[in-house]
Amino acid sequence: MLRIILWKSGFEWAHLRRFLWPCQQRKIYYFAFGANLSQDVLRQRCIRVYEAFDYVLEDAGLRFSQGGFYKDHGYASADAVVGEKVYGKMYLILQRDAVRMDYFEGVPFLRAHKKVFGKVNGSSFFYYRTTETQQGLKPTREYLDYLLNAYRDMQVVPQEYIETMAATEVLDQFLPQDQTGEYVRDIDRWPGWLHPALRYYEVTCLSLVEWLWNRSLVQWMIKH
Repeated sequence: MLRIILWKSGFEWAHLRRFLWPCQQRKIYYFAFGANLSQDVLRQRCIRVYEAFDYVLEDAGLRFSQGGFYKDHGYASADAVVGEKVYGKMYLILQRDAVRMDYFEGVPFLRAHKKVFGKVNGSSFFYYRTTETQQGLKPTREYLDYLLNAYRDMQVVPQEYIETMAATEVLDQFLPQDQTGEYVRDIDRWPGWLHPALRYYEVTCLSLVEWLWNRSLVQWMIKH
């Protein structure tokens, strides 16, 4: 629970710094391939894009391998896969917004993703990769549509790739998580009679993080 408190406190501080000291001259490229392909999501997060272009990330494969909030729920990750490609958008954003994006992607304290850096047109860029790959996860219909709607407007994405992505099985039941591992890291070191309570604690933490994710006391100020 302490990690969640620290994550949300840092999140709010990052919003406030962006509002008070935007540092307009400091920018960096960010490669988006998931929900951030959607302009609606970027507007919701108050992320200003100064430049955008299609980009193909080499030697990486898009996998729904980032564990989500429900049983079998997954988000996209650009996992290291030699010979494969991830299609997405390269955005030029403020460094201050890049810090905020870290919190949106659960990098500080929650350790959901790690940042991977590269070079594009002589400048640095970054993207996110899950810290713990999981198999057999499914995206929600809404999340998958973020990708598909963007891909259909991108000339660099092959039609065959879009058709394969469109056939992805989606999550149709939003059941509570029945496994620990994110907030209860090693359940087996605890007595068996405590396991039900620890699983309940895991679900409670996940629900709290989901509820807090897009809620903020100060982010609204950035819009002005």
